[in-house]
Amino acid sequence: MPFDHTTLKTFRRQVRLTQAELARKLQVPQSTIARWESGAVTPTARHLGTLCDLGRVAAIEPSFFFPAFNRLPRKENP
Repeated sequence: MPFDHTTLKTFRRQVRLTQAELARKLQVPQSTIARWESGAVTPTARHLGTLCDLGRVAAIEPSFFFPAFNRLPRKENP
């Protein structure tokens, strides 16, 4: 299931962390958080696990990061 980068900024705000604070918790540069939020790159499985753990503390389900398949754009058949 693909990671939904558009939810990361929302998540970060819900857990009340700046990009720099989240970066420290995940042990990555702040620029990496910015690239994740823009969709330029995807977090690793380890980082996603840590994000899910942080979310559980704030009662945010891991599914928050992953869109349902029916929300994904469908390709039209010619």
